[in-house]
Amino acid sequence: MSLLAAALLLLGGAFSASGAEAPSEPRAAAAAASTVGPIDHAVGVQHFQFARGKDRPLPTTVWYPTRGSARRIKGRVQGDAEPLPGKHPLIVWSHGFYSNPQMQEGMTKFLAEAGYVVVAAAYPFTKKDTPKFNKYDVPNQSLDASFVITQMLQPGNPLADSIDTDRMAAIGHSGGGTTTDGLFTVHRDPRIKAGIIFAGRPTGAYQGSPVPLLFIHGDKDPVVAYEQGRTSYGAAPWPKAFLTIIGGEHGAGTNDPERGHHQAMATLLDFLTWALDGDDTARLRLSGDATLDGVTRFESVGIYTTSSTTTTTSTTATTAPATMKPSLEPVAAG
Repeated sequence: MSLLAAALLLLGGAFSASGAEAPSEPRAAAAAASTVGPIDHAVGVQHFQFARGKDRPLPTTVWYPTRGSARRIKGRVQGDAEPLPGKHPLIVWSHGFYSNPQMQEGMTKFLAEAGYVVVAAAYPFTKKDTPKFNKYDVPNQSLDASFVITQMLQPGNPLADSIDTDRMAAIGHSGGGTTTDGLFTVHRDPRIKAGIIFAGRPTGAYQGSPVPLLFIHGDKDPVVAYEQGRTSYGAAPWPKAFLTIIGGEHGAGTNDPERGHHQAMATLLDFLTWALDGDDTARLRLSGDATLDGVTRFESVGIYTTSSTTTTTSTTATTAPATMKPSLEPVAAG
């Protein structure tokens, strides 16, 4: 069991070990690390009423680490709590159709417990209970996501000083995954240094400076076809990984009861820690934490090597230099 998997297990059973050890060389690197970093921060929450024009209200909820232990306060969030001192990485989270940030608080709060400032807007035409639902508004949501980042960084915002502008990532599910994809294609935001796309659709050609991307998709998804996720993965010319949840449907990896959730959460944290912090031990944990025979399948391009794809379905060793940092040169898609 890797240190990350062990740390997840300590969260009161909310997450568990993947059941697969990391490859031989990653196992040695992970064992040498003294910590994976705290994933038990108490969580504060604040609400903002942003708007990108009069017809695009963007009520935004922000979860962030504060002083104390999540376990000691039984996971309760604290309204308007004092943020934990220091600069923290930011994640812009995008919800799916007929949803909203509060409905996905299990994910957003978990990320805040791990030390991230998580910024999530309710998109005006795809959120739950919107009177004017419009699935074709998704491209505008990528612009909304960039807008709320800008608002969070404005002088005078009570959380602006808590955000590390060099460590910002985007994550989304379903329509929010497509929104996230758009931040690296048609509406590229160069401030965002990593992306994680749950069950998203392709939005166009990837452009701008290379950033690492992680795709997570169930291969039995009846809403967004698995092949659409594969298309995006194949088109991405940058360091990238794909976590297949075998037999997973549309919510695969995003909620506790879903098949592959534990592996998805461990993979997500490993990926963010590597992509945003350059933490090589996190990179070396990826394959092992991602993989459980019969449940998940992991593959990557440009993460363990610069020119080949690695597919992992068990504890097969993956060879990699012991001190590789993120290589952001374009690589051949696999």
